[in-house]
Amino acid sequence: MTMTRNLADAHGAEGIRVNQFNVGWTLTPNEFALKMKEGLPEDWPTKVSRTFAPSGRLLSPQDIAWAAVYFLSDEAALINGAVLDVEQYPVIGRNPVKEDPAGTLS
Repeated sequence: MTMTRNLADAHGAEGIRVNQFNVGWTLTPNEFALKMKEGLPEDWPTKVSRTFAPSGRLLSPQDIAWAAVYFLSDEAALINGAVLDVEQYPVIGRNPVKEDPAGTLS
């Protein structure tokens, strides 16, 4: 975050914008395959605990793309040095073991 803000400050006068996404758990094809290798059932994305996905689903690549499209748009032309948490639960120090004692998603 410091580098993002410093680069934005250093190059903003040149018309160069520098912004950052902090992306949360996203259901990509690779993430799906990894969880399958770990032994989860094929329908595991529909069973993700609200501890990990308060909205009831994981982020999708399209969710991330919408944020990127906004940052690239003219509407965001004045945004520079921003850090956007594209995340459902950006809480530092969360303990998934305590919040999911059944261990349904480890």
